[in-house]
Amino acid sequence: MKRILVLLGMMVGLASCSSYDYYSVSNKPVNSTKYRTYAWLPESRSKASSTYDNDIATDKIVDAASEELNKRGLTLSNSNPDLLIKYTAVVNKETKVYEEPMYYNPPPRLSPRVGYYRGRAVYYYAYTDPFPVYVGNRARKMQVKAGSIMIDIIERKSSKLIWRGWAEGEVNNPQKAINDIPTVVANIFKKLP
Repeated sequence: MKRILVLLGMMVGLASCSSYDYYSVSNKPVNSTKYRTYAWLPESRSKASSTYDNDIATDKIVDAASEELNKRGLTLSNSNPDLLIKYTAVVNKETKVYEEPMYYNPPPRLSPRVGYYRGRAVYYYAYTDPFPVYVGNRARKMQVKAGSIMIDIIERKSSKLIWRGWAEGEVNNPQKAINDIPTVVANIFKKLP
């Protein structure tokens, strides 16, 4: 019984995880042999919602990203860093289009039938309920909150962006979105070469 409850709890936990899509673009590899230190740029004011516009979300993003950078051999140094790190967190309202299948349900009817019993014709009515017939799709529009967290790594000497990683997903619950930040940031950094 205990195993069933644990398994059920894990299934509910996995089902409640919102899905994010992760992307990255790069023009140079970010490795610890060439770059040793990093510093954070002041946060940008491109937030479109109050979901990520608070000190708790900011601290979680900075802490999770700093931890991932430290795992890769980089150290935080505000004096003369090799890399500059910047993040942007945005929540926008978007319209998503879902395709719903459409079916036609023919009406049930009574059909006349002829049967033979002991050589004689017997007339009766049979009830027929045909299966639904697929006739196509219908587009349904729905308003959703789409959130994204973007992390930029800039080479300080050239002032050029050398790596950008971001995650996009639906933000249904602001509290859950903030609690998921460390996992989302860790998955963004998995795209770092």
